[in-house]
Amino acid sequence: MAAFSRPSLNLPDFAASGLTRWIAPAGGALAGLAVAALFLLLPDTVLEDWVWRSGLPSLVAAAEPPLGTTARAVLTLAGGGLAAAVVWSALFLLFGPGGLLTPKAVAVEGVPVLRRADAHPDAPARRPLSAADLGVPTPPEDVAPVAPPPPPVVQAIPVDLDLPLAAFHPGALPDVPREPVRPVAPLRPPVALVEGERIATVQLPRSPAESTTAPSIEALLKRLEQSARRPLRA
Repeated sequence: MAAFSRPSLNLPDFAASGLTRWIAPAGGALAGLAVAALFLLLPDTVLEDWVWRSGLPSLVAAAEPPLGTTARAVLTLAGGGLAAAVVWSALFLLFGPGGLLTPKAVAVEGVPVLRRADAHPDAPARRPLSAADLGVPTPPEDVAPVAPPPPPVVQAIPVDLDLPLAAFHPGALPDVPREPVRPVAPLRPPVALVEGERIATVQLPRSPAESTTAPSIEALLKRLEQSARRPLRA
């Protein structure tokens, strides 16, 4: 039922927006046609008098009386177009989207304002749920009184302060010992040796550490002589 109630409530809004959308074009067209008809139906003497008083002949020499059919047609088109543009612009500013006389949408109290990029036509923003929407709260139930816990038993401080806590506090040691932890099998199975085999530990020979001291000049000369005495390979 809620799915059909929302479109029925929005039908007047769509109709109103459709009517206001055509106010500016219709008004501009009617104003243009009225001015054009006025220029067409005016007598020649009245039209020439208006043109002469407007000062147009001083700017355009072709507008000097007497006016012919071409001048009347130009005045009809120019006057109709100018009137249509002015009236269209004025009505658009008044009744267009966001205009001065456009009926504002009734804002529901508590509905968050969304940006155009975040708004969705199929999922409009709704008012957040409040506690008043849940109705009258249920009366509180009678809860049985809970007995207060027993007061702690106060014991005297032992004379020997090095006495273990288990001896001082009788409840520290349980009456029945706990079940011991079962042994866990090793993850790596032991190596099975054949009869007669054994595992011996062998110490690997270590390579002599290289001397960190630089060789002397005599050692370098001796090494050079030895390399010079070697026969060249063919």
